[in-house]
Amino acid sequence: MTAVNYLAPWVLTDILRGRLTASAPARIVTVASRASLRADTIDPLRDLTDTADFTRLGSSPRYGRSKLMDIMFTQELGRRLQGTGVAVTCCCPGFNATGLGRELPLAGALERVLTALSIGDPQHGADIIVKLATDPELADSTGGYFAARTAKPLQCPEIGRGEAIQRALWEATAELVNDVHDARRPRNA
Repeated sequence: MTAVNYLAPWVLTDILRGRLTASAPARIVTVASRASLRADTIDPLRDLTDTADFTRLGSSPRYGRSKLMDIMFTQELGRRLQGTGVAVTCCCPGFNATGLGRELPLAGALERVLTALSIGDPQHGADIIVKLATDPELADSTGGYFAARTAKPLQCPEIGRGEAIQRALWEATAELVNDVHDARRPRNA
């Protein structure tokens, strides 16, 4: 979950960062979630390398922590790219019936009911992403976290809000990514 929700966007952004800066104005939009409020702790070194199995009940805090990391990443990257012409934002796309959580009991039945009632339309989640990527009024916004539909600014949950913990997550991630990259590099014999 951490690899897909947090590390993949981090690596992709890191790969494209030079190109984005060179072609500014540009925008980076990361999809986070208010599920980040379910994260009760954040320990960058531990959380980035935790590969322990988790149960259905354990998936919710882990999902929340991965989305908290996305918000923290956005805010740290926003500071790092300040003044480059690259706007960095993230959003909570709101509740969307997309099949996420399909392993939970009754998920299929719940999704059918919500769809029939027009609740959880994924278009609402897509709208905020497009707005952050294209709206001229948000062109200079950087480090922000926004709600679906209203584009109202949201706060990073308290446990991940400080610059020091965000920087620690960034540095731990960079070290992990570089270690993996170095391990895959062919060695000359």
